[in-house]
Amino acid sequence: MLPFTGKTQAHLGSSLVDLKAMYPDKNFKIEYANDGTSYTAADHLYGTFVYYFDKETGLTKYCIQIPDNMPALNAQVEAYNNKYVIVSETSWRAYLEGGGILKINLSYDDENDIYIFYYTN
Repeated sequence: MLPFTGKTQAHLGSSLVDLKAMYPDKNFKIEYANDGTSYTAADHLYGTFVYYFDKETGLTKYCIQIPDNMPALNAQVEAYNNKYVIVSETSWRAYLEGGGILKINLSYDDENDIYIFYYTN
């Protein structure tokens, strides 16, 4: 299942091959977090998306987005407010074709002074 969620580009349940096929102009490279989790990243319209893969399935299990700047953050929030169910000021729920649900949460990292969107099922 490839949930295409408009400008979110979370693509949960996708493999690295799927991501490369969807975005042939991007250079996806597998990297590893300190805990051994594999991930890849790509710059998109509103910021950098980081796709984390499940060790067993090799499919994306969650995704984060780091907006490029405040206008990108505001544009993303406005798009979500117009397209998805607003759960709170910082969270949305997307009902996808085929019955899937995408949860989107926005948090602020005080230590690094950045906003981060989290995408999960």
